[in-house]
Amino acid sequence: MTPGPTGAAQDQGQIPFGEYSAIYDLIYADKDYAGEAAFVATLIEKYAPPDRKPARVLDLACGTGRHAFELAARGYAVQGSDISGGMIEVARENAGRRGLDVPFHACSFQTANSIAGPFEVVLAMFASLGYLTKAGDFALALRNVAGLLAPGGIFIFDVWNGSAVLRDFSAHKVRKVGDHQRTVERVSRTSVDSVREQATVNFDFTVAYADGQTRRFDEEHHVRFYFAQEMSDLLAALGFAVLLRCPFLQPGRELESGDWNMTYVVRRAD
Repeated sequence: MTPGPTGAAQDQGQIPFGEYSAIYDLIYADKDYAGEAAFVATLIEKYAPPDRKPARVLDLACGTGRHAFELAARGYAVQGSDISGGMIEVARENAGRRGLDVPFHACSFQTANSIAGPFEVVLAMFASLGYLTKAGDFALALRNVAGLLAPGGIFIFDVWNGSAVLRDFSAHKVRKVGDHQRTVERVSRTSVDSVREQATVNFDFTVAYADGQTRRFDEEHHVRFYFAQEMSDLLAALGFAVLLRCPFLQPGRELESGDWNMTYVVRRAD
């Protein structure tokens, strides 16, 4: 399995999803955003404070806004934020086309404390927390989330499972997609550092347009992965109680070593 990251970079100096943002929705045209939003909604209805309806939701590392739009359609009061200006621009354009009033902020995990809360739910989908490869950035992000949450609020996120990554990652993969305007070939080359618990994904893109022009560019992404108990221990040390740990999209099943994405639902322990 080749990683499919989204959202936030590991630091402010190296921000991926620049030119990638313009073709991101095409690359993931077949992604089941509606099904993933239904999974999130199930978790919200079970764990979020029941006395606030509709729940206020902040989607951090929101990308082009697709999860935010699906949740807004379900009646939640949703806002989104992303470190990538390109992603935010596409998200705002998508919201306009859909006629949705979803505010978007150009903030990273590390600067999300500038967003006015509180929220009953904070999200970080598609393993976006993995882009925080430094312990200090991860801790800062969790402090910001804690400050954004309303009393009893929950943080829902998923990360890569180290057991699955080390066993199943693909060193090389090619994806080709297209529409009436262009075709895109994305070649991904992945290497894994088991000591640092980090994957490096090099993307090479070739975009061929209908008018005959071709554009090539590349991006390098660094993504941290975690082991299940390691993440639970980190959360406890940072003041969060784990309410649920499960495979992505499967809240009723126990997590296993082969599950690539681990979903956590947590709440401030105080």
